[in-house]
Amino acid sequence: MDFSKYFPALPSIETERLLLRQITLSDSDGRDCLEFINDYDVYRFWGLYDEKREPDKKPEKVVRLDAHYYETMKEYKAGRELTWLIELKENRKVIGEIVLYDFLLDLQADMGYRLNKKYWGHGYATEAGLAIVKFAFETLKLKRLQIRCFKENQASAKIAQKLGFKQEGLIRNGVILNVMTDYYIFGLLQEEYNTNND
Repeated sequence: MDFSKYFPALPSIETERLLLRQITLSDSDGRDCLEFINDYDVYRFWGLYDEKREPDKKPEKVVRLDAHYYETMKEYKAGRELTWLIELKENRKVIGEIVLYDFLLDLQADMGYRLNKKYWGHGYATEAGLAIVKFAFETLKLKRLQIRCFKENQASAKIAQKLGFKQEGLIRNGVILNVMTDYYIFGLLQEEYNTNND
């Protein structure tokens, strides 16, 4: 997707408690990102490896502070992903990230989110998600957003529902990211978003 049609650089988005912004090369961004990137409880649902079929093939820990920056910016510059860091406004701590990816015909995208587990249960993913849903429909003019999540990732499924997405199905033994598993698919259409926000 040619993001330059919509903005010259990825815009920052403020919510009540959060600043959603692009990653930088700073050491603090690197350290904060490594906290959740290297956490099994987080990455097991990010599709890095198939623990059912390859239980001994866990990914090696990321150690370079700049590794996530370069990977994120590569996907952004290629027009494949928009990734915002989720930063707490009160202390500038990066606690996670939220991503739009898999753009199809410039009309549809998937949304994903992951959070440092120290900050689970405080509504941060929902708060960030509401802001990105608005951006997707009002700025990018998408017609459909979807969220796919592992069946066992009930926390992610609950967030999707809080964001107004409707569960459209359970894919049995399908491939999501790099993993073959059962997963839910949730969808939200532009007209549903407009109706809910009139």
